[in-house]
Amino acid sequence: MADEMNVFTYGSLMFPAVWRQVVRGDYRSSAASIQGFRRVCVRDGNYPALIIAPRAAPIMGRLYFAVSEEDMARLDYFETRNYERVLLAATVEGIATAAHAYLAADIDLLTDTDWNETTFEQSGLPVFLSTYAVKNTPPA
Repeated sequence: MADEMNVFTYGSLMFPAVWRQVVRGDYRSSAASIQGFRRVCVRDGNYPALIIAPRAAPIMGRLYFAVSEEDMARLDYFETRNYERVLLAATVEGIATAAHAYLAADIDLLTDTDWNETTFEQSGLPVFLSTYAVKNTPPA
């Protein structure tokens, strides 16, 4: 279907508990990476934002394939106005694939600290699910 899009996730949406809370469809996914960006912490939050950083190391994430237009709208709602959806190239098993991702819209809301996936999973995920995710999950 022409309205389906690939989505590269690099933060909270990499975690199935968050992804399933936001979208309705069941999508195939794969580990993927992107280059030319940096994943930093959002000020006063435990989740990340993506910024352009041409010399940064690759970022590992999860690529979801053929996401429906309806679920893209749900993702836009979840990401709020603090993020802008952009098109980029994600690499899966050495092959570049066009994908949408959410880039920070306001760098003043960010820190200069790299976001840590393991720390988030161990201590931030439960808090995230009960705060940000509840507040920003689209209505049914």
